[in-house]
Amino acid sequence: MSKKRRVIEEVKIPWYRKVKRGTWIMTAIIAAIVIAGAGIIIYDHVDTYSKLNYDKVVKVGKYKGLEGEKIKVSVTDKDVKAEIDQRVKDAATTKTVKKGTVKKGDTIVIDYVGKMDGKKFDGGSAKDQDLKIGSGAMIPGFEEGLIGKKVGKKCTINVTFPKDYQAANLAGKDAEFEITIKGKKEKVEYKYDKKFIKATSKYKNKKDYEAAVKKELTKQAKEDAESQLEDTLWGTVLEKSKVKKYPKGLIAEETEVQKAQYEEMAAQYGASPESLGITEDQYKEFAKEAIKEKLVLHAIAKKENIKVKKKDMKDLYKEILENSDMTEKEFEEAAGMTVEDYVKANDLETYKLREKVLDFIRENAKLK
Repeated sequence: MSKKRRVIEEVKIPWYRKVKRGTWIMTAIIAAIVIAGAGIIIYDHVDTYSKLNYDKVVKVGKYKGLEGEKIKVSVTDKDVKAEIDQRVKDAATTKTVKKGTVKKGDTIVIDYVGKMDGKKFDGGSAKDQDLKIGSGAMIPGFEEGLIGKKVGKKCTINVTFPKDYQAANLAGKDAEFEITIKGKKEKVEYKYDKKFIKATSKYKNKKDYEAAVKKELTKQAKEDAESQLEDTLWGTVLEKSKVKKYPKGLIAEETEVQKAQYEEMAAQYGASPESLGITEDQYKEFAKEAIKEKLVLHAIAKKENIKVKKKDMKDLYKEILENSDMTEKEFEEAAGMTVEDYVKANDLETYKLREKVLDFIRENAKLK
């Protein structure tokens, strides 16, 4: 899949489907710290929507007595083995050794000094640089010239800069590099044994460890199944709902939020929304989708007297700080805003309300 297509698919995801329950806190923390620097408007979404006369702006589809299917979950021994294999693989570390010879595919640590006619040239020297042999990170002949050389030794290689090299003063010219191969990085892998179990968990034997892994996988599978069911039910509610009139000012406000979010998502792929062809009209459509979801959500919450209480918010602030592993002061320095403003900027109170509304819809559904 191309980089452009991945980003386009990402930005088309409605806000309510972007994260699963139980994972949105950390996702939002990352987004908040980035969005804070984007000049996003901080406004109180919940307060804005709670003041609306919903009968005039939205017709809510049926949300009680919806039919759905419970998804049975099971975790097999094969699933447990696959999870453990992955954990063992992820636990691997690297160490730097000072022996052996350089082979293609090795990652080595080098110092080098580049010279032309016996004189150093700008940009031709570096210290403690990691280099993967065969990566093509250096000019032709540089990496190839290191293959077979002894680790811990010095060597000299002669290369010629490409004729189309970006630095015109170096293009097509011969150079000499004095290189010190300081070490070679080797992967240190674990084996699935008691040593690994004790090093990465609180368990002491395979039986207890595997039982714990199975329990974790089962819990996650149930949460995923529940999220899938809730998303299906919520999608049905949205499909049957209709906006009568978009409240004045909300589209402009929500459009700014959408812009900031999609600019950040595109930036993660080294792109910009403009380069992907996302237009101002599309931002407005994204904003309308988000507004519709929020109108339906708040209308149901008001009718069923579903509220996010002060205690919920205090717990939310605490959870944010714990998951970010920061004090309030550290968080404010990193995000450029207080944790309270951060919650408003990222509309996390609405996520909390959504959890409660979805619980209500699921509890009142007719499940097979």
